[in-house]
Amino acid sequence: MTRSDTTAWIGQLQIGDRWAIWRGEAGDGAPHRHFAAQAVLADIPVRVFDAQERPVGAAIVLIDPLTPHRIEAGSEVKLIYLEPGRGLDPELEAILRPVRDAGGLALISSVQAIPFWAAWLAGKSGRHEEPDGRITAALRHLDRIIAFGPVSLEELASTTNLSQDRFRHLFAEQVGVPFRRYVLWRRLRLAAAELVAASDVTTAAHAAGFADAAHFARTLKSTFGVTASQALIRR
Repeated sequence: MTRSDTTAWIGQLQIGDRWAIWRGEAGDGAPHRHFAAQAVLADIPVRVFDAQERPVGAAIVLIDPLTPHRIEAGSEVKLIYLEPGRGLDPELEAILRPVRDAGGLALISSVQAIPFWAAWLAGKSGRHEEPDGRITAALRHLDRIIAFGPVSLEELASTTNLSQDRFRHLFAEQVGVPFRRYVLWRRLRLAAAELVAASDVTTAAHAAGFADAAHFARTLKSTFGVTASQALIRR
């Protein structure tokens, strides 16, 4: 297979509220990291490279959130992305259940990672037993306003009657990631949904509240290692 055959990401993307599944052929991508926990599933072992470009080969590769990595181009894969710190959709839990019993899986993590997969493999869902209602309400408010532009921590803190510092700490504790990083992840999800719906890059960027298409393109590249044009390719 020539390099020109492997540059494109060719597949289909399915997006849920706090998860996404991509199925197809992996293309060229830069090393990147993102907020989601990621499972790479393949019929035959696939190579995933860590931050030091060391290859890890397995039919199932689990990647902790915020762990730098890239997937070898040309591999037929199913990529599952999950927001950590939240309960799993029952349908998605059913898809992932066989992973717990699989042999020969590999885990890629890093010192800056959120340790998601070890807990999940031990039977923990990653859900807080008693989620704080103030943060739950703030997340709902965030989703209502995120498409309209900048979202300030001050505004969301005011909906909870907490100081900004207390809200910042409680948000990170409950959600598992700092406020700003979470907001960026939700914008990317909205923009990806627009791309799946056949919107152009500019429309997708504006629908997700990015300042412009260039900002969206830079964020997409740094988060997923692909360009907006690669993300638009379908089977």
